[in-house]
Amino acid sequence: MKRFNLTIVLSLVAMLMFAQEVTDAEIAAIRATYNDAKEQIELNNHAEEQGMHRSDMEVISHYIIPGCGPTEEVIHYYFTLDEDPEPGECFNTPYFITRSYNVAARKFYQEFLFDKHNLQLLFFYQHNDGIGSGPDEMRYYYGENGIHKLITGNQETDEIFAARTADDLKSAFFTLMNKEY
Repeated sequence: MKRFNLTIVLSLVAMLMFAQEVTDAEIAAIRATYNDAKEQIELNNHAEEQGMHRSDMEVISHYIIPGCGPTEEVIHYYFTLDEDPEPGECFNTPYFITRSYNVAARKFYQEFLFDKHNLQLLFFYQHNDGIGSGPDEMRYYYGENGIHKLITGNQETDEIFAARTADDLKSAFFTLMNKEY
């Protein structure tokens, strides 16, 4: 039994020693990508003034959450038109998604930043009304070496649920925007 416990302890110590975290360089690169995305969004928002076409989509839903009442959810997709050189087909690729909704009187706002090349989630941000305290904020940086978390207040959404929500939103986008007719 002692040998078994020692093996478990040594395994845990080894895992902790080899566990990697998101590096400062990765966080800096994600922040630079975020700033680039915000600039692109700003250009997109003023595209029509410059005779250009916009590349965004807003989905607004109204529904009832049992026990909470009426809810309004707004999902805003920002995307680029890309071309697959092999078949020569065009497709839309999301790079930034915002989502806002309410649960009863509480308001929630989320941002999802994606890598334009491989569509992996790079960054998640959530701001929501806290319960009996100030607002809650979560920031998750998804890097090759793990996840870096910055949390103020309560953690309303964990990093795994945020990534699953990002995948669901991407799937919905591809269903709506990249249909083959």
